[in-house]
Amino acid sequence: MLPLTYLSNIRFVDVWHGIPFKGFTPEDFKLQHRHDEVWVSSPLLKDLYVERFGFSPEKVKSLGYARTDKLFQRPSPPSTFRGWAMIPKDQKLVLYAPTWRQDDAGRELFPFGASQKEFTTALAETCASVGARLVIRAHLNASISGGDSDDILYCPQKDYPDTEDLLLATDILICDWSSIAFDFMALERPTLFLDVPAPFKHGFSLGPEYRFGCLIPNLEELRTALRKYLLTPGAYEDVYTARQRETITALYGKFTGVRSARKQLERLTELTPDTAR
Repeated sequence: MLPLTYLSNIRFVDVWHGIPFKGFTPEDFKLQHRHDEVWVSSPLLKDLYVERFGFSPEKVKSLGYARTDKLFQRPSPPSTFRGWAMIPKDQKLVLYAPTWRQDDAGRELFPFGASQKEFTTALAETCASVGARLVIRAHLNASISGGDSDDILYCPQKDYPDTEDLLLATDILICDWSSIAFDFMALERPTLFLDVPAPFKHGFSLGPEYRFGCLIPNLEELRTALRKYLLTPGAYEDVYTARQRETITALYGKFTGVRSARKQLERLTELTPDTAR
């Protein structure tokens, strides 16, 4: 699209895909610097774009992330995923959603030196012991092949593209450095962060201090924490909810109780008054 930013009068607005752990440099945003506006989730993210990524303050608008509206609103019924997957509405779901290799070509999708079978079997057995179900979802740029266990549901994006709907059905998220954590955060549910090296060659945009949940250093402690928080969610809330809410406020600003989609549509109408109807 870069030539069109020079050769046409088309308006370009960047809404990007999420709030990043991954470190970026101004060179990563060559196309976006040609856009009319860049929309981010909060004043904190605006400052990041201006100070770190070299955008002019006038170009960056803090308007929230429209796709997370329903996560904050928590509609009823909350999700269609359980019906699609034929999972009972009262069965708890644990979602394992790792990021892809990013800048680390040798990175494995399963942590702590465990093979896929070792890791998934350990999680599936822990979930089954308390009547929960394990769901595994690879990053869009990665692939995790399904096994033959009935206790694990592999859910690639091509089969079920609505990630927010999947998150609404999820009771506990297990992740590493994936930005999916910042979407799930809106639900204020237990999040277990695998304490593994980050695969980013340029460091962080938002650093490790933004991992608002429980840090897990090995597989055995992951099994222990998972079982604990499945059986007693209040134990997680007692320790982590206050920090989680502080992080929500920092990363979403005032857009936690209003419709970001409506705000963005209003802004788009202002940008294109001749085409508004």
